[in-house]
Amino acid sequence: MSRTIRCVRIDVDGTLTELQLPVGDGLQAALHEAVGGWVEIAHYARPEGNRRLAVAVDADGRQRQEENLYATSLINAVYLKQLPYCLHGPVVLFGALDGSRHHTDIPEPLHEVLPKVMAALKDRYSANT
Repeated sequence: MSRTIRCVRIDVDGTLTELQLPVGDGLQAALHEAVGGWVEIAHYARPEGNRRLAVAVDADGRQRQEENLYATSLINAVYLKQLPYCLHGPVVLFGALDGSRHHTDIPEPLHEVLPKVMAALKDRYSANT
């Protein structure tokens, strides 16, 4: 049985979906399905190097998918600065690389607060629709 990592997908409407994705060879294909396109993975961390997080997005999402204000706001908070761009389409959150260069589970402190963060952001962004 192959090892999996716990991830969370944030859809453009702020919906959270728990995912268990394979580590290693099957990860790219699983992420491709989860984001709906060719996968681009970015790594974010606070300036002092902690609170590390990886995100997967559709590499062509800017041209064909809606802005994901929820995921962008979350990454801005983790990163402690405003991104110079907006993430588009579904975004998958998971942990940074470990010593064997494999991605890890979404950090537990973030996983625990995600529902509250999304609820607070829904109050902000639902007024825009």
